[in-house]
Amino acid sequence: MARRVRDGQGAHAELHRKEAHQAPVSGSGTQAIDRATAFLRQVATQQRGGVSLAEMVAHLKVSRPTTFRIASCLEQQGLLYREPATRRYFLGDFFANLSGGIGPHERLRRICAEPIRRLAEDTGDTVYLIVRVGDDGRCIVCNEGSFGVRIVTIDVGTQRPLGVGGGGLAILAALESGEQDAIIERNAHRYGLFGNITEKQLRRAIASARRREYAINAAQAALGVKSMARAVRNVAGEPIAAVSISSVTRRIDGRVKELAKALSAATAVVETALAVRPA
Repeated sequence: MARRVRDGQGAHAELHRKEAHQAPVSGSGTQAIDRATAFLRQVATQQRGGVSLAEMVAHLKVSRPTTFRIASCLEQQGLLYREPATRRYFLGDFFANLSGGIGPHERLRRICAEPIRRLAEDTGDTVYLIVRVGDDGRCIVCNEGSFGVRIVTIDVGTQRPLGVGGGGLAILAALESGEQDAIIERNAHRYGLFGNITEKQLRRAIASARRREYAINAAQAALGVKSMARAVRNVAGEPIAAVSISSVTRRIDGRVKELAKALSAATAVVETALAVRPA
């Protein structure tokens, strides 16, 4: 994604500073942390287009001054960036720096680099690595294939609730039913932001994915896009990530068995490498 220009903030920056001073954060320390975490989580799910202050007020269900004060503190620490032209919030440079090779998923990223590159090359389609982060799935790798139509359904660094997208659905489906239920309950208020996904639809998709051992996400089929994904398990058998293939619907529908076999082979390579203790 193109880097955003940060110069020329002018009057927006001045207004930003004034609003910050006028908006004290209320509530206990843990309440403030909860709200700040919810703010960051929501921005991460909307990283492509950003989030406005009004949208965050509605999401957090607190006053505008309180919401703005939280945003200001996060921005001062580099956790958020407010684009001057649109005044929408995006994840800040702090997270970009973390992704430069020191994050908790760096070993997995290195292990997956070659299998994902090869999968994108062999299929011609866009391949993603989605890792589990609590109740969310975060994209940490995107490798575009040679197919003429560019299909990018999620940007690197974007975080969405488990169950959203092929990778998030594959991870959620691979979890034990009790943990699935808890995650669905905690994420219930967020699913409506992603194509009005209902719990009934999600549970039906989970059942199908468990039966097949790979997930098919057709939530964007109306836009002509579909994805397939398979979970990656660690040595303890826990689903920690998923490899996902996205393409135009007709390419997925015409090669389901072929792509399922390719996903199985790629994730097997990754899981074998994960089982080897690092030197």
